Amino acid sequence: MTDVLISGPAASTRPVIDPDAPGALWAVGAAGSADGLIDYPVSNRDMTADTRWASGRLTAMGITKGALLDFVHNYRECGQFWPYYMAAAAMGAPVMNGMATQWDVGRTEMYARRFDLRLIMGISGATIEGLKAFGHDPGKVFARAPVLIAREPAASMLEAGGLKPWRLTLLGPLLLTAAAGEGAPYDRSEWTVTADAGGRLLVSSGQERAARFDRLDTGLRGRVEGDRVFVDVAA
Repeated sequence: MTDVLISGPAASTRPVIDPDAPGALWAVGAAGSADGLIDYPVSNRDMTADTRWASGRLTAMGITKGALLDFVHNYRECGQFWPYYMAAAAMGAPVMNGMATQWDVGRTEMYARRFDLRLIMGISGATIEGLKAFGHDPGKVFARAPVLIAREPAASMLEAGGLKPWRLTLLGPLLLTAAAGEGAPYDRSEWTVTADAGGRLLVSSGQERAARFDRLDTGLRGRVEGDRVFVDVAA
């Protein structure tokens, strides 16, 4: 964090943190690891860098000004998802959202039915099961959106219904997206992802980030080829 001292008489008493300083803490989210969820601190600088990366990913998905988007995620995942909100806002693409839980599928279903969504990102297994529990056919609910991005096992469930979703993986602090069968790119200027001899995917943070991860065991397995991560969904 960056402490910015105020000037004048008060400067001799205590420092004041400027919340808008690049190094000031934006929030503390959560990242998955082999040992469960851990704290994931994010600074203003980190959010700016991640928003820049998210903008490129949305462009790769065909998102342009005026596209309607729906993000499906839980509060603890805001550190990974919020850059996409920021990027979409800068592009002029309105975002709706709902939680990746069974009880909140009503919002997801309503958005998909009432609006011409270009993208729905973050569909979870709980989303699919919740839709079924409320009498909805997930295949019909999601059929109109050109771009679907789902986590496992939701992605496989949607494929079984004839749809072709992209895969979304939360690899510790990283949000990875890729078309089926392809490796997911990641921002190598901010992170280093490696796989050990056993295939465990490990994440290290860049020196400028608020988070200090050194070969964090994400609990997932796969392989890394250049800037692409191939996650073993069967592991």
